[in-house]
Amino acid sequence: MAAASFTDMSLLNELDEDVVIRFPIRPHTFKRGKVRLMSADAFEKALDPGRLSILKLIAFGVSRPPVIRQKLKLPKSTLYKHISVLAKYGWIERGEFGLVFSAPVYLVYEVEDGGPGSLSIRLVNGKGAFVDEKTGFIIINGVRPIPNCIKCPMLRQCTQHVKLLANTFNVTLRSGTPAEAYIEVLTWVTSKNLAKILNSIYLDLSLR
Repeated sequence: MAAASFTDMSLLNELDEDVVIRFPIRPHTFKRGKVRLMSADAFEKALDPGRLSILKLIAFGVSRPPVIRQKLKLPKSTLYKHISVLAKYGWIERGEFGLVFSAPVYLVYEVEDGGPGSLSIRLVNGKGAFVDEKTGFIIINGVRPIPNCIKCPMLRQCTQHVKLLANTFNVTLRSGTPAEAYIEVLTWVTSKNLAKILNSIYLDLSLR
């Protein structure tokens, strides 16, 4: 099983000592009630350090591009290039109050060509992301959990959030730390819960 790499708001202090946002400026930083499936390539677009910084800020309600630019001290052209990429590949959308995440949960798939007339979509257990207005942006990218999870100042908030996620998806948690618990939820969603959902609904695809 792959492990979690947390990208929480406290890490922004490494970028700018003035950026300390512990609680959201406004609610509704994401489109609720959705799980977004994205290709592995689209998922990787968010792993650029500059784009990760933008996503962390959006998760805490800093969603207007001029404010994001001020916080991260990015050139205007660089900021809008990052925003354009994140929007194109399905991470963010424009909402009433600025930029928002397109979903609170992101799952990753890979497409496998099985030959003429055959195509397979494989969900990846070791990659995904969760958004929460209190704990921030948490991304799982197949690396080992941070060893000092129990010493993190966000431990209580992360624990509460992952328990809520587990309740949402009917997962019984057995993990000792939030980092491991997020992986547990992600694995359950991709391997069991999502299969039941996909078998009972339809999907609309947009042809380009």
